[in-house]
Amino acid sequence: MQKYPTEVHRASTQNWGVVQDKQGTLYFANTMGVLIFDGIQWEVIELPGKASVQSLDIDKNDKVYIGAQEEFGYLKRSDKGNFEYVSLLPLVPETKRHYAKYILAVQVWDESVVFNYGDHGYIYRNGKIDIQENPPSWFYPIGDSVYTTRDEETTLYVYRNNAFRKTDLSLNIDIRAITAYEGKLLFMDDKNQLWLVDPNAVSKDRVTMLSENLNALLKKLIVNSIVSLSDRRFAILTNQDIIIADLSGKVLYRVTKSMLGDSNLQNTIVYEDSQYNLWFTTDEFIGLIITSSPLSYFDKTNGFQGVVYSFGERDGQQYVGTSTGLYHRMDGSEFALVPGMAGSIWDMHQPDDHLYIAHDSGVFEVMGRKATKLISQQYPKSLCALSRHPDCIIMSTYFEGLWSLKKNNAAWTKHKIRGFEEGTSYIQEDDKGNIWISNDGKGIWKLQLNEAMDTVIYKKFYTAPHQLPSSLDNCILKLSDQKMIATTQDGIYSYNASKDIFEPDYRFQKALQGITIYSLAEGKDGQIYFKGKDKMKEIAGVLTKKIDGTYSALFTPFDKITWAHAGVPIMATHEGAWFGNDNKIIVYNAKQKTHYEEPLLPIIKKLAAADSILYINDTTYKKKNIPYSLNSLSFDFNVMSYEDFEKNEFQYKLVGFNKEWSAWSTAREAHFTNLPEGDYTFVIRARNIYRNKSRTASMTVHIDPPVYRTVLAYIVYLVLVVVVFAVLLSWLTNLKTERVNRQKEILKRKVDEKTKKLKSQAEVLKASNYTKDKLFSIISHDMRGPIHQVREIFNMIESGYISPDEFRTQLMPDLKERFTYVATLTDNLLHWAKGQMEGIQVKPSVFNLLNVIDENIDLLSAQALKKSINLTLGSQKSIDVYADKDMIKLVLRNLISNAIKFTPENGLIEVSTRTEERYTYISVRDTGTGLSPEDIGKILDKEYFTTYGTAGEKGSGLGLMLCREFVEKNGGKLTIESQQNIGSTFTFCLPIP
Repeated sequence: MQKYPTEVHRASTQNWGVVQDKQGTLYFANTMGVLIFDGIQWEVIELPGKASVQSLDIDKNDKVYIGAQEEFGYLKRSDKGNFEYVSLLPLVPETKRHYAKYILAVQVWDESVVFNYGDHGYIYRNGKIDIQENPPSWFYPIGDSVYTTRDEETTLYVYRNNAFRKTDLSLNIDIRAITAYEGKLLFMDDKNQLWLVDPNAVSKDRVTMLSENLNALLKKLIVNSIVSLSDRRFAILTNQDIIIADLSGKVLYRVTKSMLGDSNLQNTIVYEDSQYNLWFTTDEFIGLIITSSPLSYFDKTNGFQGVVYSFGERDGQQYVGTSTGLYHRMDGSEFALVPGMAGSIWDMHQPDDHLYIAHDSGVFEVMGRKATKLISQQYPKSLCALSRHPDCIIMSTYFEGLWSLKKNNAAWTKHKIRGFEEGTSYIQEDDKGNIWISNDGKGIWKLQLNEAMDTVIYKKFYTAPHQLPSSLDNCILKLSDQKMIATTQDGIYSYNASKDIFEPDYRFQKALQGITIYSLAEGKDGQIYFKGKDKMKEIAGVLTKKIDGTYSALFTPFDKITWAHAGVPIMATHEGAWFGNDNKIIVYNAKQKTHYEEPLLPIIKKLAAADSILYINDTTYKKKNIPYSLNSLSFDFNVMSYEDFEKNEFQYKLVGFNKEWSAWSTAREAHFTNLPEGDYTFVIRARNIYRNKSRTASMTVHIDPPVYRTVLAYIVYLVLVVVVFAVLLSWLTNLKTERVNRQKEILKRKVDEKTKKLKSQAEVLKASNYTKDKLFSIISHDMRGPIHQVREIFNMIESGYISPDEFRTQLMPDLKERFTYVATLTDNLLHWAKGQMEGIQVKPSVFNLLNVIDENIDLLSAQALKKSINLTLGSQKSIDVYADKDMIKLVLRNLISNAIKFTPENGLIEVSTRTEERYTYISVRDTGTGLSPEDIGKILDKEYFTTYGTAGEKGSGLGLMLCREFVEKNGGKLTIESQQNIGSTFTFCLPIP
């Protein structure tokens, strides 16, 4: 069983139905939408308004129809391969849409789709919607007819003349569940009995009981629902577990409550997919039961604990001996500890109808759940009942050698066997009464005991000199033909009594050559099950006898298992075998119908050329024509083999590009770049965990040649060759004259190009000089006034026209303001001149913008105070920016200074910041005189002009030019918003680190 918990599929815990398309993709009706699993990934398709999906069905063209809460429609693929939901509700008149409150059932029937809600239904056919009153909740196609039943009625209805009409068949069954089964209808009544209804049979055979044995099993259970499966099997959902049973009433598998955990099975749905696997849902996970596999396993969730040491079976009841005790199981139930048998169980021996147990404290005989101690003994290791002495058992121990156990009336006694003190792993008796002993690390002994069975009178040791390949890993066993064999590091050897040696057994040589065999068990049907090791890994398999007496080995079913090292216990059963594997029991059912050898079909899911998707999720692979510009191809592929699907492997080749298959890989995509024009066939094959190779899937593409290699291009080339040849003849005739003319033309062109270039450079230089002349004219004019004024004031002071007190009180404030203007102008001019001579060098760094703003506000606050202007900072949040700090200081100083200059008394200036995505925006907003659109255009076009502030302050325009240039050099942009007589807002942005 594989589990897909909610954290994997990421959908709701509630699922209401499931269908599968031909490619193997599964669609679940989920509360969150349609949950899709394509064998690789899960996807949820939400419906409008996140409507809860209640039901779904699929038609023969793999179109999935959906019934939901106040919504119904279908899924389709977009051009890009994504699923899209298409609503059919717009086809219904608005006055009739209220019937679609909950679409609880969707069924595809012939060319129609029925969306059912209680006493009304919508029938979608040929692109139109018909509304039907009192439709059947479910209907069941049988042959060419469709049948249904009405609620609280036991009469069968058949569809005739566009309506369901009563038949003459009255079931007289209190119906609890209905399903189709082998071309008939299967009903379950209120007593959990199953009835088979064949409407086409003669009257007396129309209603028959399906199986008395299966009904007897169901009668014992609290059944929620029953689902018919392939191979005449059934999935039975009870309130605690999921049971897989056959018609005979035999329980094949049971998913127990302990395996499910705390999962609730009340709303479980069960679905058998196209590979005969069983999907079911719980509130915690979506489960997958690989019922087509011949392997299943038991572990601690089935009731036993510890490492598995031994197996036993008696009267149809199974026993497993572990490091923690003896556990018992019958009738498919869970294992339970046999009372009084806690402790290690080292061996079980089963002669005739007895079952003997080697327990830590002694030897026991077990019947049912009752264990009777025969003798006390610390750590008995292995047991062997003797056929020639029915009341005698040979027992080996870990520390005290060999013992014989004898039964006298009802009592058992033990006797030490003298003359043999070697360690013992396995004991066997041959047909002559010899006792054979094997030791994993030494070899094999043959012993003869006296009549009292307490003394060794003859022994012989067999190891490498006696033809065994090694003294290690030898185990002595006896087959049903009474032949003594030894499992070895080189397959199976048999004892040749005439030569008194062990030699390779020809029957197994071909099947097991080079394989180390640790242990084996022979079934009553002659199948031999073994565990061993090849050169690479631990393995297990089945040996089957052929007509010529030799054996063939089957490894495939066991390939998926990671085995414990060295020997494991094996028990042959009437169905197959049990293998111990540390703390698990691997159960092999040889009678299970398997499908792992059925041919797999890989699927090419997507073809992309460059960034264009050309094909996705279709069942037909038509030839694709691809332009040369898209000559890089990507193929996505998969194979629907859900058992350990992450271990599926793929091989591919692109015929026309390479001939060899790629290496096997679990990757599900292949890429080819820069392919020449031509035909290519992409071929893909897969194999699953059983190494079963699939058939191939292929897709052919044709890459068109580039334009210059098309047929038309070659025709043009031919025409050009003819033309060129004719021109060449003419050219050769006039070669000398043409050459002179060409040289003249080249010379004239060079002169024209240089003249044009010089003219262009002259115009640029002229414009640049004009701009600089204009700028220096403005600046010299603006600087001349304050300097001449200072000279005149000094002359007036020197001549005595102005006293020092008058100079200090009347002229100095104005003079200070004018020199402030000159200083600012000089600073801007120096920055501009430096940029013109050296190029503006930006040295960005990360700094706190708020500190720079505060610094400039502090610097200019006195100037603002003089005009009673309220200069504020609108943001107190610390902001880091990445720019040249000195440049940004100059930008802020110019913008704030300009705002003060053009804002009247009692005005407002606010500096604010905001952050959007990757930039911080700094705005300087004033309530000043504003700018006209013409002036804004001049600033943005780098046109310089002089303006005057509200107190007569001059401005050259150089500062704003520098602001714009510095902001742009730092990766930002300066914008201006202004209305005359209302105010202006200068905004620039800087990148955030």
